[in-house]
Amino acid sequence: MTDSLLFSVANGVADIVLNRPEAGNAFTVSMLDAWADALKRCIEEDAVRAVLLRGNGRHFCAGGDLQDMKRELDGPPSIHKDKLWSGVHRIPRLMQQLDKPVVAAVQGAATGAGLDMALQCDLRIAADDARVAASYIRIGLVPGDGGAWLLPRLIGLPRALEMLMTGDFVDAQRGLAMGLFNRVVPADALATQARALAQQLADGPATAMRLTKRAAYQSRGMDFISHLDQISSHFVLAAKSPEHREGIAAMLEKRPPRFRP
Repeated sequence: MTDSLLFSVANGVADIVLNRPEAGNAFTVSMLDAWADALKRCIEEDAVRAVLLRGNGRHFCAGGDLQDMKRELDGPPSIHKDKLWSGVHRIPRLMQQLDKPVVAAVQGAATGAGLDMALQCDLRIAADDARVAASYIRIGLVPGDGGAWLLPRLIGLPRALEMLMTGDFVDAQRGLAMGLFNRVVPADALATQARALAQQLADGPATAMRLTKRAAYQSRGMDFISHLDQISSHFVLAAKSPEHREGIAAMLEKRPPRFRP
């Protein structure tokens, strides 16, 4: 790891912390390297049952570092494309492989690729001071990290195009109304409530949780009958899991289920 990204696992929750508060947690190469390594561990390690992504300091993430962008202005086009694919695009590709629940805790500003990173998470809790913007257009760029794919699916095409083509900020309450955020909480309660949600997911039935996430995302590319066919297979896998057996026993015995080993 690197000082610019912190990673730890406790009680089934992996904590990924962007740690460049002096730069609004803008990306660096070393941060992206560490981020990719952390996500690989989240994918591979059974001890990780849920993931919490957050930023240290006043802001969630400012996206790409503008000084890095300035240094690359005169580079050949192929370098830009290759750098995206081998650099920042590692994160959404790994997020697509991660079938465990991911919660983003968004405070302050999330702009450009910083917003895109929040959109890649399954659930987003925002502090009441959060402000987000698809700000690429303000520096003459197209959404570089999945925003043009993610936003329309989350909030609908007209609202997504307004954000993408104006680069205007959306505050927490408007973001909640649009469906960008699942919850808005007081800024001083963000860390506690985001962690509590991640812990709730980590304490749930891991097999059913992972299969449910897969089914929900994969359904976007399926017709309804194909989804029913797929879900029948997922249902059998979940029904044969120890967690289902525990869930039935807990219901019959009128006690809370104990899904974690």
